[in-house]
Amino acid sequence: MPVIEEVAFSRLVVGGKVYRSATIVYPDSVDGRWWRKDGMKFLPEDFDAVIARKPQIVVLGVGFQAKVSVPEETRQRFSKEGIRCLVADTPEAVEQFNTLRKTQTVIGAFHLM
Repeated sequence: MPVIEEVAFSRLVVGGKVYRSATIVYPDSVDGRWWRKDGMKFLPEDFDAVIARKPQIVVLGVGFQAKVSVPEETRQRFSKEGIRCLVADTPEAVEQFNTLRKTQTVIGAFHLM
């Protein structure tokens, strides 16, 4: 399971590689080209690939000033699939991800601005 080594505004470092845009960290890979339908919302359809992996937990980093919204429909989609969803500003979400990855199957989705 990858560890996130560093997080800063417009910067996420995983496995020594720098990512500068919205990024999903999976247990076995990183998607640094994650594109969302609406840049300021985490919509249910943005997470098809995440749900297909069936994690126990999804950690959503909603930016450094928590500007990205997570609509109730998105939360409900995770709940319906039996996936626990945690939402926090991106630095806190990275901390949660790094802690949870030690004992759970977790996927992190991070807005880096």
